[in-house]
Amino acid sequence: MKGNIQIIKILKVVLLTFSFTAGITFCSVPVSVWADEPLVIVIDPGHGGENKGAQYEGYIEKEMTMAVAKAMKEELLKYDGVEVYLTHETDEDMTIKDRAAFAAEIDADFLFCLHFNSSASHTYFGAEVWVPAGGEYYAQGYSFAQIVMRDLGDLGLYSRGIKTRLNNRDDNYYGILRYSTYEGIPSVLIEHCHLDNEKDEKFYRQGPEQLEEFGRLDATAVAKYFRLKSESLGADYSNFPVPETEIPSDIVRPDRTEPELCQIEVTEINEETGEVTVRMEAEDEDSYILYYNYSIDGGNYYFMPETWPRPEVWNHSLKELEFTVKVPFDKEILLRAGVCNGFDLWTESNIVTIAPIPDPVRLQEELLRAKEEALRKAQEQYEEIRYEEQQPVTDEDIRKERVLLLAVISGIAALMVMVVFFMVKTTFVLIRGNKKR
Repeated sequence: MKGNIQIIKILKVVLLTFSFTAGITFCSVPVSVWADEPLVIVIDPGHGGENKGAQYEGYIEKEMTMAVAKAMKEELLKYDGVEVYLTHETDEDMTIKDRAAFAAEIDADFLFCLHFNSSASHTYFGAEVWVPAGGEYYAQGYSFAQIVMRDLGDLGLYSRGIKTRLNNRDDNYYGILRYSTYEGIPSVLIEHCHLDNEKDEKFYRQGPEQLEEFGRLDATAVAKYFRLKSESLGADYSNFPVPETEIPSDIVRPDRTEPELCQIEVTEINEETGEVTVRMEAEDEDSYILYYNYSIDGGNYYFMPETWPRPEVWNHSLKELEFTVKVPFDKEILLRAGVCNGFDLWTESNIVTIAPIPDPVRLQEELLRAKEEALRKAQEQYEEIRYEEQQPVTDEDIRKERVLLLAVISGIAALMVMVVFFMVKTTFVLIRGNKKR
């Protein structure tokens, strides 16, 4: 058995060498086309045993990867000419080296390592695929990764990209990719989504059927890559356009530099709502912009990252965007933003100072209080005037009024008596004068 396996490996190396010499891109020729033997697929459920992987709010990665792997295997077995194996069927702590060795022992055509993600600050979200960094293993991994990444995107997940990662020895950082390459097995590592970010919760929290959906999605991507058929599923990917990837002449290194450009300017301030419109420019020549975030205190605290806009191609990003920030009233704002590239490297922007925006509610309340105060003072003045005009009448006032009235009447009576007396006297004098004449 082992002797036959070695012979098959030698034949594959000869075929690969011939293809490379002839200038043919290897990944554009699926194994099922040129291999008479069944296609052998190995699925590696990430973690196991004491190695639980990511854990968040009761979700444990090793349990989730196993559920996805079993669903993926069940789906792949429905296709013609496929043998499918799991590196482990039970919850065991299997070494990375042993997983790759198992794939080599059964002469696997491809190994798919399944994972779920998390981040230290619980800020990142989306799916990503890691591929080997060199040679035909990079080309094969990258071609498959484009298929599965497109399907994950169609599911609604944000694409964090297809990437390589190296250790300090310029070798593949992830052990499963490193050891699989040593064993001559093409491989990829799929991070389906993040367990610790609310933007990804809807993709796995609704029940086990969501994990099974991930498994079927992965299996379909494999079927597309190898151009498989399934009579029971009514699927035929014989003519699927597998993306072609050129075999690199050197190691494909990750981007280790931050974005070169990150600039913001405030274009509008709505003083009624406290909404500030910001125009932002960002660029990374070596990769693409993945996220952006912002701070209103000069960069001491940043709000959660948001997606940066892209054209249709996932590994390109637009140069600018416009977003709105709602800022607190009556407070000076030091607005600052940041952008992150596909390799989680951040660059901060300039700081824009925004003078305190008066709180319209507070101004309205102050105006209302001023009106109420003016009304109160006017009421007090009115009451004082009425008090002066309407003094209460006392007994003494009545007595004085009566005395005054009597005095007036007495004066008038005396005057009338005097007038009458004068008239009588005058009449009498006249009468006497007439008699004498």
